[in-house]
Amino acid sequence: MKKLLTYTLCVSALAVTLTACDPVKEEKGYRLDMEIVKTVEPGIATKESVIEALGSPSSISTFPGSGEAWYYITKKTEHYAFLEKNILEQSVVVIQFDENEVVKDVKNYSKEDSREVDIVQRSTPTGGNELGFFEQIFGNFGKFNPGAN
Repeated sequence: MKKLLTYTLCVSALAVTLTACDPVKEEKGYRLDMEIVKTVEPGIATKESVIEALGSPSSISTFPGSGEAWYYITKKTEHYAFLEKNILEQSVVVIQFDENEVVKDVKNYSKEDSREVDIVQRSTPTGGNELGFFEQIFGNFGKFNPGAN
């Protein structure tokens, strides 16, 4: 009887552990239909027609220069518990406009077009004093006026 109880508890613990390992799937951004994106024709479509067809963009370019660009971004990921997210699918549709607000170019980038970016770990030096531990703790003693309101 004791073996049966131990066996049942072990199998139950294993079953609970395995069911907790289902991946968490997330989909963020736009659900663009590529057939609708193909209807956006360079030289013909305007900002208004793009908004009617696709909706407002995820992001708009902030760099001045050769016209404005709109970005429609989609990402599907999955991860297990607290582990790092794995990108299943990624799509970025870039619609560039000319100075007359007419579509100049439509580009579609996928996960395969992405590149890793190295993060710089440097910090910018600032002027001033670097206070030690005791200076930070005892630095304000005597610097207040209890009579002032």
